[in-house]
Parts: sequence; structure tokens; C-alpha cells
Amino acid sequence: MKLISLLKSGFLAALCSFGLNAATIDNAGVLSEPIKSKLNEMGAELKETTGVTLDLITFSNLNGESIDEAIKPFKSSLKPPYVILVLVPKKAGAKTGKVDIYTSNDANSLFDKEAVLSPYPESGSILPILVSNKGKDIYNAAMLNGYADIADRIANSKGVVLKSSIGNSNRDTINIFRYLIYGSIILVIVVFAIRKIKR
Repeated sequence: MKLISLLKSGFLAALCSFGLNAATIDNAGVLSEPIKSKLNEMGAELKETTGVTLDLITFSNLNGESIDEAIKPFKSSLKPPYVILVLVPKKAGAKTGKVDIYTSNDANSLFDKEAVLSPYPESGSILPILVSNKGKDIYNAAMLNGYADIADRIANSKGVVLKSSIGNSNRDTINIFRYLIYGSIILVIVVFAIRKIKR
């Protein structure tokens, strides 16, 4: 019975695709082909330039297992250093889905997992998009943004710049607005102080 559920979940196809150095295994069917292609491109460049494997796995159903138990077969097929980004999308009627990042011991220090998974838009690159519930492609946007953020952080830790990087436009935009707002507040305070001194 368990063998049948493994076959239905695409486990064997996923395991075979890992052998082909695929970076994306979308068992949940939530990612579009262009996004998978971009993720695979970034993953291949990261592996080639840094030696670190970065994979994304989505599960439609964990069948009562924890995420850690579900990815054990995938982890055993990878050579360290590796990072695995895992998504279990929210089902209809469920309150939340699940997102987590698993690393080999030697990949722990290459990036800040807590920052990537932060719910705050200024540092997190996945959860702020998922909790927004705006738009039909939140999984595509969140996984592309999170995967690219992890890849860029790993590349930076190794002193490499990825040509396929998309950057982090959300964080950059938020920081630009933050600086504009802070600058405006400081300008208003300075103008009030100068007017008060002149009186």
C-alpha cells in the first residue's frame, strides 16, 4: 500500500530527476514551466560555481509524515553541501501550508535560514508573499523569490555573482521606500527646527 502511494506521489520520477541534476521537483503541480526552467538554470549555475546543490521540492500531500520524513529519500541521494527548499501548499479549507529549508551540516553557515524564512518583508523572501494571498501565482512568486534569495546568499558567501540571478526586487523596493520615508521625516524635522530657531 505504501509503495502505491509512493508511486502516485511521483517519488520515483522525482528520484530519477535528481539523478539528472534537476533543481526542481514539483509533485504538488503549483509551479509553472517558465519558473521551473529559471529555478533549474539558477540551480545549475550555483552548483557549477560554488559546488552547492540547491533543490526545491513541493509535496501535494505528506500522507501523515513530517516534512523531514518525506524528504529523507531525497537527502540520501544528494552529496553535501546541499540545501533543500520544501513547500507543502495550503489545501482548501486548511489554515496554512508548510515551508522549510533543510541543509547539510556544511551548508548551514552559507546563508541565514531564519532571514529567508522571516515573516517580515524587509528580510524574508518567501512568507511575506505567501501570507499576502494576493494573486493566483503566489506559489510561483514565493518560490522564485525564495530560491533566488537563497542562491544569491550562498553565492555571496562564496564570493561569486550569479549571472542568472534575478536579484531581490521586493527587498530593494522596500528599502528604497524606507529610505525615502526616513529622509522625508528627517527633512521635515530639520525644517521645523530651522523655523523654530529663526523665531
